[in-house]
Amino acid sequence: MPAASDDPDMHAIDARIPVWVALSDLYLDTDVGLLHGHIADTLAASPYPIDALHEMLMYDVHPALYMNLMSVAGEWAGFDRAWLVARIDAVRRQPRWRRRISHWFVRDIGVQWRVLVPMIVAARSAAAQP
Repeated sequence: MPAASDDPDMHAIDARIPVWVALSDLYLDTDVGLLHGHIADTLAASPYPIDALHEMLMYDVHPALYMNLMSVAGEWAGFDRAWLVARIDAVRRQPRWRRRISHWFVRDIGVQWRVLVPMIVAARSAAAQP
């Protein structure tokens, strides 16, 4: 059996963690507009195309964290990284149809995503300039 560090799935998860952490900021009980620049820069630096980033938002992060947006006193300082990874891992083990149920509560996240996409594209374009 290969060592955990040789596991290709583990490398895939490791590459997703910075994306998950950045996207989790959209679920904080604070003015996330102030975090858009940081979120966009992190996503732009990732190896994932826009559609894959959106997929991670909707099927990994959103089902794990949408309830924070509905809480009277939700998390506002940031999610613990280890907790977040474990929570998303648990969500990813659920059938895809079950994760879609959380999409009923996606309106504000959709607005946030539409703001972020042009910022991600602009950051990637700027990084590609010599």
